[in-house]
Amino acid sequence: MANTDRERTHGNDAVSPGRRRVIIGLAAAPLASLPAFPAFAHHGWPGFDTANLLYIAGTVSSDGVWGNPHSHFDITVDSDLPDHTPELTIPVELQHPEDSIRVNAARSYKGPHTELEIIIAPPAWSGRWGLGRALEIGERFQGVGYINRTDDGLFRPVVFWYGDDAVPVNQVLGNTLPE
Repeated sequence: MANTDRERTHGNDAVSPGRRRVIIGLAAAPLASLPAFPAFAHHGWPGFDTANLLYIAGTVSSDGVWGNPHSHFDITVDSDLPDHTPELTIPVELQHPEDSIRVNAARSYKGPHTELEIIIAPPAWSGRWGLGRALEIGERFQGVGYINRTDDGLFRPVVFWYGDDAVPVNQVLGNTLPE
């Protein structure tokens, strides 16, 4: 008569389902203590300085990656940024006065970098919000967003504008800026 709470694994060895869960848990435990690598560390807003909303502008300077989990590329930052966000069209998702006032009042980036890595939503979301393709080298980019807390060369916009026509693209899931 077969024991129904055991399954055959490697050859004739049998391991009960309960014991298998313990073994798998023990095998995975060391992974939980690994540090977050940059490819994983940027997800979500907590890694960004959401107390300091900044405006940046420049030109796309790398092909970057157009894909999941996020698209990213580099820009060369303009050397003569205005004091705060210039008058630009705010996407519908961020037109609530509480958000649009903050976007329009964002002060310009005055950090040490002449080039920043930009991380945006994946193609499916960016496409819904107005950008259905990768940006091209030399293309105009303006954004309002946050600098990463541990990598001050990484910028994540809540909204950005691309091209000479400054086409707006929301980057916030929902209708409220992260704080």
